[in-house]
Amino acid sequence: MLVRCSLTIQDLNSPQSKGRPLKSCVMTKKVNDKYYVCVKNSMYPNIKFFNLAMLKNLYNKFISEGKMGLEFKDPKQILLIDSQHKSEVLMFYTHIKAIVDGKNVKISTHQMPKTVSIKKAVINRFDPMTTNFIAVDHFDNRVLNMRLLSKLVLEKCDLPTIPVEIGHLPIKYLSISGSKLPTNQDTFWNWTSITKICDTLTILKIDAIGLKKLPFEIMFLKNLQTLSATNNSLSYLPQFIGELKKLKNLFLYDNLLVYFPHCLSSKTFNEVDLSDNLFNLPRSQSKYDHLLQYLAAVDTNKILTEDFEFTVKPLSHLALYNLMDNCLPFKRQDIPRTLWMYFNLVGRCIVCMRWILPYYSKIDYTHSLPEAIYLIKDQRNISIPWQSMSCSSPNNCMRQIPNGAIHYEYFTRYYFILF
Repeated sequence: MLVRCSLTIQDLNSPQSKGRPLKSCVMTKKVNDKYYVCVKNSMYPNIKFFNLAMLKNLYNKFISEGKMGLEFKDPKQILLIDSQHKSEVLMFYTHIKAIVDGKNVKISTHQMPKTVSIKKAVINRFDPMTTNFIAVDHFDNRVLNMRLLSKLVLEKCDLPTIPVEIGHLPIKYLSISGSKLPTNQDTFWNWTSITKICDTLTILKIDAIGLKKLPFEIMFLKNLQTLSATNNSLSYLPQFIGELKKLKNLFLYDNLLVYFPHCLSSKTFNEVDLSDNLFNLPRSQSKYDHLLQYLAAVDTNKILTEDFEFTVKPLSHLALYNLMDNCLPFKRQDIPRTLWMYFNLVGRCIVCMRWILPYYSKIDYTHSLPEAIYLIKDQRNISIPWQSMSCSSPNNCMRQIPNGAIHYEYFTRYYFILF
């Protein structure tokens, strides 16, 4: 009797370690008048034998759902079978029960398949009431019917897109780690434009997906507490990450980071992992600073003069500041493409807290380590650089301080030190 299923093998000697479900073939076999349950999957490609004489318990409470369990005394393990082929499971249970009852059972001549696919290890039932879902290979639109979904795992999948409708689900945990994303990601992050997921998402894992810069749409996830972007090619964190006020855990190991944005220097994290980055590059940052690189790339003859700089600004800059101040979720296609790059350049002045672009700012560095209960770093990192932006004209900065939030004495003292 052969049954195709998702099989989890739980070792009772280590109850704290949970086995993972694997797509398997399970069958009965008779050898020298002894009955065995044979298992073949990616873990046991050469077939694992379980002697039915060592069977301790047979569980059938959920047999109608295609689930059953076999507990063995030796080895001390439980086989948990879960199959969409409910009739196969029922027949397999009847078959095992007859053997246990001492009946002379005729074993069919079914042969084990030569290979069992590693893929589709988790059986997708698409229960609309489910709260957790692990996708296999690709995104399936039937997930959109899971109105109670709180955890969605799309790891190691082919993801040409994530439907924007996913933003209407109350997802708290989302992982796309290890997945293949499209080269053109103009619409990929549109799901962040939906208010629902912006309110509910607290954990986002985007590890090992080839990121060179963070998508600016991440700043819409206002309740995000954990961001993991490890094993990518990030050379900087944009200043907008400071808008994630509830961020408590930040995992960035194995990237190309040279500095941190100053907006994170006042936060106390639960856990930060910044190991395997490039914080120990020479102290001269101009070669590596993405803001200075941008300024060097533009035509210096077109840089605004000081008088013009603070009286008339291009409308595109004012539009950007307005978007940042409102911080309402939107699809990037809803704004001019020329604005997109500015989200990686804009930052808050560390004195007046207004949004400014590199044209109107002074860029400086301090050196320290992030404040975190658990800080994971390279041993050689005594401190890391923090990039800060401040208004390049102190007079303009003072005029714009709202409600006298910063006293003139502090302002004067600060700029005396800074300049």
